[in-house]
Amino acid sequence: MTAPRTYADHELGVDGTLRSITILFRLLGWIWLMLLAGLTPFEDDGASVPVVVATMCLATGWTALTVWTARFSTQLGAPWFVLADFTVAMAIGAASTIAGAEDLFHGGYPMSMLAVAAYGYGMRGAVTTSLILTAEQAVTHQIDGRGLIPLVGSIVFIFVAVILGWAFENLRAWQRKLLETRDELDEAHAAEARHKERLELANRLHDTVLQTLGAMRRDAGDPQQVRYLARRQERQLKRTISEYRSPYAQSARAVLQGICDEIEDVYRIEIDSVIRGDANLDHGCESVLAATQEALVNAAKHSGSDRIDLYAELMPNRTQIFVRDRGSGFDPETSATGRGIDHSLRQRVQDVGGAVTITSPAEGGTEVAISWEAS
Repeated sequence: MTAPRTYADHELGVDGTLRSITILFRLLGWIWLMLLAGLTPFEDDGASVPVVVATMCLATGWTALTVWTARFSTQLGAPWFVLADFTVAMAIGAASTIAGAEDLFHGGYPMSMLAVAAYGYGMRGAVTTSLILTAEQAVTHQIDGRGLIPLVGSIVFIFVAVILGWAFENLRAWQRKLLETRDELDEAHAAEARHKERLELANRLHDTVLQTLGAMRRDAGDPQQVRYLARRQERQLKRTISEYRSPYAQSARAVLQGICDEIEDVYRIEIDSVIRGDANLDHGCESVLAATQEALVNAAKHSGSDRIDLYAELMPNRTQIFVRDRGSGFDPETSATGRGIDHSLRQRVQDVGGAVTITSPAEGGTEVAISWEAS
């Protein structure tokens, strides 16, 4: 017998169909054998009953093992199983001669072995096995003196082996071609997606970096404007990098950076931000970021400070954000601003199960701590 083929059949979707075909051949061969062997003791007084019974037990036990192996194991086409199945088929094929029966009672059981050989070794395995089975039948027919007609009938093993081997190999080749085509399509789609990402990145860099550099060159005599343009470009690049690095469809980190950028542009105030981690922008996280935006706007409008510190830790199920300024403080409990914070800041976070702590000492400066954890 030849060496088994190298394709990983258990990974192919068609393999389940081939296993079912193999089981079907084995069950049909077993039923055929049981019918003939069951009648042999009654129709042939010279047949050895113990040999007939032993043959039926062997066929039944090995058929059950074949079905179990095909359904619950990947060993149906393994070399050891194919060799063992071949040995059982040869023994059953010679059982009629050993029992001294006038008629053959092995039925189609030896033929069912061809399906196992085709499953494990393809066309070459099935044909090789059929030639050996045919040779065995030729020897037993000569021993029994059955003549040429049963011998010629044994050639059917070869025809069945060719059909099974051709069918099994072509089904596997078709499945392999299908998988290769699917892989090629996946690669083409991935290449197209990469091209679109590169094109989008190039357009964004053109629309931001190049335009900002041109504006800086025009305003080279205004240091403050140049500093502002450089700062704005730095923020935009950080946001773009965060969007491309994020594994999430909607990056909370990029959204928070965008909020900071917008507030800096509107109020011309510098926000020194440190943002760790990232998360998907779900409903809870969105409410927390909206509250953070409100805290930043309040600090930019009312603190009188030219700088705001932001520290954020973003995680998939937990978020903590701190907004600090060094400007004039206020009483969150009694001032009108405090009542506004209750409605626009605290309520948003509390609605999603979070908490807000506002600290504003008399000597000045305010810290807003926002925490949220998914339930």
